[in-house]
Amino acid sequence: MRSKGQQPNLQRKLTALVAGLCLTIILTVCFMVAVVQVQSAITAYTWGESVWSNAQIETVQHLDHFAETGNFSELAQARDSLGIPIGDLHARIAITSENLDWQRARNGLLQGGNHAEDLTRMILLIRLFSWLDQLERAIAAWAETDEQLLELDQIGNAMEREWLETSPSRDKLEALRERLAVLNVSLQKSARKFRLAMGDASRWSASFLSVVSAGFLILVALLSWYLGFRLVRLLKRTEQNFRSIFEQSAIGIIRIDTEGRIVNANRATYDILGYQPDELVPRPYRELVHPEDWDVAREERRAINSGAIDSYTTEHRLVRKDNTLLWARLTASRVWDAPSASAYFTTVLEDISESHRLSTELSYMATHDSLTGLINRREFEHQLASHLGRARNENTQHALCYVDLDQFKVANDTSGHDAGDQLLRQVANIISNNLREADTLARLGGDEFGIILQNCDLKTAGQVAEKVRAALDHLVFTWQETSHTISCSIGVVPINNESSGISALMKAADIACYTAKDSGRNRVSVMSLDDEHMASQQGQMEWHNRIQTALQENLLFLECQLITPTNRQSNGLRYEVLVRMRSAGGSVVPPSAFLPPAERYGMAARIDRWVIENVLENLSQVPEHLAALEACHINLSGRSFDQADFADFVVDLFDHYQVPPNKICFEITETAAVHNLLEIQSFMKRLSLMGCSFALDDFGSGLSSFGYLRRLPVNCLKIDGMFVRDIETDKTDFAMVRAIHDIGRTMNMITVAEYVESEQARVLLGQIGVDLVQGFGIHKPCPLQDILAMDPSRLSKQVARPKGHTE
Repeated sequence: MRSKGQQPNLQRKLTALVAGLCLTIILTVCFMVAVVQVQSAITAYTWGESVWSNAQIETVQHLDHFAETGNFSELAQARDSLGIPIGDLHARIAITSENLDWQRARNGLLQGGNHAEDLTRMILLIRLFSWLDQLERAIAAWAETDEQLLELDQIGNAMEREWLETSPSRDKLEALRERLAVLNVSLQKSARKFRLAMGDASRWSASFLSVVSAGFLILVALLSWYLGFRLVRLLKRTEQNFRSIFEQSAIGIIRIDTEGRIVNANRATYDILGYQPDELVPRPYRELVHPEDWDVAREERRAINSGAIDSYTTEHRLVRKDNTLLWARLTASRVWDAPSASAYFTTVLEDISESHRLSTELSYMATHDSLTGLINRREFEHQLASHLGRARNENTQHALCYVDLDQFKVANDTSGHDAGDQLLRQVANIISNNLREADTLARLGGDEFGIILQNCDLKTAGQVAEKVRAALDHLVFTWQETSHTISCSIGVVPINNESSGISALMKAADIACYTAKDSGRNRVSVMSLDDEHMASQQGQMEWHNRIQTALQENLLFLECQLITPTNRQSNGLRYEVLVRMRSAGGSVVPPSAFLPPAERYGMAARIDRWVIENVLENLSQVPEHLAALEACHINLSGRSFDQADFADFVVDLFDHYQVPPNKICFEITETAAVHNLLEIQSFMKRLSLMGCSFALDDFGSGLSSFGYLRRLPVNCLKIDGMFVRDIETDKTDFAMVRAIHDIGRTMNMITVAEYVESEQARVLLGQIGVDLVQGFGIHKPCPLQDILAMDPSRLSKQVARPKGHTE
């Protein structure tokens, strides 16, 4: 018994045998056509010789009459007749030359009076078979006439000149007539030789082709018999294989008559359905189908019964003998029984219960969040589109709620991701318990949830959202003896026939949620689509596109502001890099206009990357400036630390531009440090090992500053400008600055005061002991390129001055 790998490819063999038979027929036809063409070509040459010979005789006769009478019409007829053999002469030369001139040969043969349909076969006969003795002799006899034909032309010209004379010489004309008679005899002999040679060629070819044809036909008959024998044997083997497959296949195969009854089935069918052969045949197939699936593929069944289609595939449930269900894929094909001229149906049955279960699971996974079991953003937006369609078509009203947890990141970072996952599950359950069965709840990502309140006006939606907020506000989440309180901000917008689309709805809900957060968190913000505040927030969101355009069209640029010592003399150069933006019209956009929207709508991280790369690129091009530089301060947004590859990006830039890391001081705001503690700790640790330093910006603005200081490898504290701006007149601010400076000094950190706008403030800060000062009273920001272009020694002297500034 052959193994599976040794089984012949029956389909390929069948195709090869059929192709062999077709090729044999084609070769036979081609051979017979070739025989006919050869005989036709010889016949055409024989007929052409007759035309050639008649034209030659007529030429001689007309020339003779012209010599005798001087009638120029006789000369014209002679030249017309001579054109026929001359045309054949040109054709033979074109055919027998080394490179066949096909067009010249055709033109010559046409001039020689040959039929247009014979030209191709006449040319090919001489071209392909001129080596045959008979044809070689015929061509030689043909070539003998060339000089004589040309001499005929010369005789005609001589006669013409003589008759054009005033007194034609009869002696000369008589001599020309005698030469004409000699040429006529010679040409007749050559024509006879050509005719005899072509006759020999015709008889030889007839005998030769008869023998070859007989042999060829015998060979074709034997080959056809062999191929037919192999084909019949292969078809029998195919039928045997089909029967074997039918009986031994692991896939069920059922034969059903046009009445829908099972006529036959293979062993796999009995095993799949759990029936014995006598229990299944001749049972109606419909009895095996689950009643709920009787209408599945109804149209396809009608079409195949009517002969409109030959086959179809469907999936539905079948009932086993033990009343359990299975999912089956069935491919039904219409087959004609040739002897009886009746039709029946062959149905291939596959048990796809397991794959259907997996498909259902995959479909669930594609539309649901694996952590909470809620639907995901993709499915939520699909259902949102459905509700929006109903609102437009049926004039119904629904509501969309956007829920964002307020303190989730703190719990997730301090207690770990497992705690965060458990918290999200509890939040999902609490929200779900406060909604109706018809409402839709989804996890949109991270700590954000979406709710669709079906058939709900805006006022009622606000009340439901407030109920959800209150429920979450009472949640106290405990993990490993650590408790966390959770609150949420919820934005609510209507879904009605005025809503423009799901993207606009999601954006509006996000704006409403942001408004709730911006108003102090742990509250609900209900907005209509024409709300003025909504329009204001929409305007901020449009900054996303403007910033995107600025990044793409190189509309960002860098300025810098010097950071100078208060009392001590120093040659070290230190400044902070500030990013600026130009509008499409060329005007400078205030940072307060584009940086908050960039932070809110996810563009701040891209700006950070642009700034870091441009700073390092510029510094790498000014080695003298770099040598004099103590530190270049670069601000980082908290959004950058949400991206896992941010640290790799910065390290790669240092490697690429070869700027010493100890020349760069990254500034991170206190707020970002509090909300991204774990990520920032990891970033600082990695970059600190390379030599970078870090400054905590806006220090003192938060409530937890001192508690987080010990957990961060900070080199420098930048005192929040709100304490520095009024230090000259406000004793509380003075005390706060001194307290912050003392903390920094205790932890061996450099302190920097921002927003220093007067000489008096600089003096007071120097008295406190603050190391460095920065502000408009010290130096007004200028383009980075201006600082890089200045002489480092001159710039260092200006930095060391206790007062004054560089423009």
